[in-house]
Amino acid sequence: MKGWHVSPREDVNVIYTYGAWEVTATWPTRARRDEIISLIKVVHRGTDPGKLVLSTTRINLLSSSAKSSLVTAMNRVDKEQTNELVHSICDNLVEYFKASGRTSNPVPAKRTGDRWLIYPMWPSSGGTLVAGGTNTFKSFIGIAAAVQASTGVEIMSGNTRQPTRTKILYCDWEANQFDFAERLRAVLTGADMPLDPCVAYRQLRVPLRDAAETIADEIALQRYGGVVIDSLSAAIGGSLIDDELANLFWNAVSYLGVPALILAHKSSEAIRTKRKGAFGSVMHENRSRMLWDVSRDADAPSVAWEVVSDNNTGLKGNKLAWRIDVASVGEHEDKSLDAVSMTALNPLDVRVAVQTDRSSTRRADEIALALRDNGPLTSSEIAQLINVSPGSVRKVLSRHMSMFQRRADSRWQNVGVDSSNSRARHVARHHHARHTRDISPESSTNTGRDMSRDIVSKCRETACVSITRMSRTVSLSQHTMQQRVDSVGV
Repeated sequence: MKGWHVSPREDVNVIYTYGAWEVTATWPTRARRDEIISLIKVVHRGTDPGKLVLSTTRINLLSSSAKSSLVTAMNRVDKEQTNELVHSICDNLVEYFKASGRTSNPVPAKRTGDRWLIYPMWPSSGGTLVAGGTNTFKSFIGIAAAVQASTGVEIMSGNTRQPTRTKILYCDWEANQFDFAERLRAVLTGADMPLDPCVAYRQLRVPLRDAAETIADEIALQRYGGVVIDSLSAAIGGSLIDDELANLFWNAVSYLGVPALILAHKSSEAIRTKRKGAFGSVMHENRSRMLWDVSRDADAPSVAWEVVSDNNTGLKGNKLAWRIDVASVGEHEDKSLDAVSMTALNPLDVRVAVQTDRSSTRRADEIALALRDNGPLTSSEIAQLINVSPGSVRKVLSRHMSMFQRRADSRWQNVGVDSSNSRARHVARHHHARHTRDISPESSTNTGRDMSRDIVSKCRETACVSITRMSRTVSLSQHTMQQRVDSVGV
């Protein structure tokens, strides 16, 4: 609505003026679900000192009946555009409430209240990001953290402390209520706790940015003190590398108004190279209050947590570790979770090895064979020989620099003859096993023997060539040295 003016005043939050109308309103607050409240007073300045139309009254800005009552009171004095004025003021107050908090002048002082939901893993403000690969027990630890914060029982005892006890909402984009109930039962059983519904659960299928207002309403109504988001990749509703979507996600996290524990995934490449942090935009690291990196050996029950980045918590580099034992009952289709127990470990005693990429190693063997049989080649020529993309070849070459070297003419060759021969023998065995799968049983034995003879002959020929080359190199070196000695005249 055009023509009305908004100005601040010390004794109230905002004052609206339009013609002879003057409407003062306090800063809106959420009372419960579907209720945003403001204290509103209406004065008509058509006469001096003005007529009080409505004394300070509690108005629900989302209620149509409350706005209609306000319009009716104003129509008794002046009916001109009162309906449009009331709706514009209420909508403006609601937008202010949704967009930001109230402007204030804080008195410099030490912070009061708890700084942590669970020390030292979950601060009491902002979003805490937990990034890990598959099978690193992220969901189990997320549920355990929710149980510990809700009940005050230190499930993750030994390396965490519980300053507060508050209700937690678990928002799940990946599983359903039945999966969550089974995991919750397993965590409670492993901790010897009664099987009580101590964590609220909500299944979601739309991006967090679209559901944030509804979730915030429930948080205010039920007075939840924290929320677990499982997981970032599903809740963001788009590409993880998009900076704009990342900012929209973190804006939605801030809108919830309670501390969030956000579970996130890592790429297979990051796991292989032990690169810390979550997959995607750098904004995830910049906007998070704290970022934990989770690592685990494939077959080991222990997991290690390390703080990769933090904003003013002073805990960067801090580490936690647990031994997590998962027990199941039944077999085959009747197999189900029974108990999940957690035991604190000394992080210095947990070693996580770099995971090897088996497909990359196998591809490196194929490249080594191609270079042995064809001599130095470009990456495009290698790609044609082994039937893969040039980009894949370049990745393997750069990843296995100990096996290959690049020449001045941009061609690649094996680093050493012996290394190449061993790789070639390995690949020859691999190709032999693969090509003999479709051979009939009658001819498989003879064919296998013939191929084995060919492989042995090739390896012997290559070894002989290598020895001959080495002999020539030694002879040439001796001849060159003798020439130098003769030229000096010794």
